[in-house]
Amino acid sequence: MLSAVTRTGVLGPARVPLARALAARNVRAFVATAARKEDEPQSVVAERALKNRPVSPHLGIYKPQMSWVLSGIHRNAGVAVAGAAYLYTAAFGLAPLLGMDLSSVAVASTLAAAPTPLLLAVKALVSGCLSFHCINGIRHLVWDSGRAVSNQGVFTTGYVVIAATTLATGYLTFA
Repeated sequence: MLSAVTRTGVLGPARVPLARALAARNVRAFVATAARKEDEPQSVVAERALKNRPVSPHLGIYKPQMSWVLSGIHRNAGVAVAGAAYLYTAAFGLAPLLGMDLSSVAVASTLAAAPTPLLLAVKALVSGCLSFHCINGIRHLVWDSGRAVSNQGVFTTGYVVIAATTLATGYLTFA
């Protein structure tokens, strides 16, 4: 029995009319490319590399769009916040074994002795990552509820996230 093969995989028996219609429209032709031969000299490989052809498309070929830029920043901010929390937790747990003092009094006195520009930069970085990740997470929850998923909604919520993050970061940094 034949199955209909489409871009998304096997649809099932080909005698199903919908499967036949989709298979006729979505079948892809596979093109074989020449593989590198084992005995191919390194000079040929080096010559191909000198042509400056990209191995595959990468982010550099795409025009930056708000949706994927904010998505990337959201992921990186989450990794930064979680990574800092995990590192501090691990350091706090290992501090007695390493002879370090990470009590709240020691941390507060260290922060009080730091130069003001450094302290503001650290506060801005931490509060910026945390506030952006939280506010953009709310944006994703709105999308999960089925609202603001149109192009206009994506841009509107994106600008709201940027504005709210700017306000929250400023407040948390300077307050």
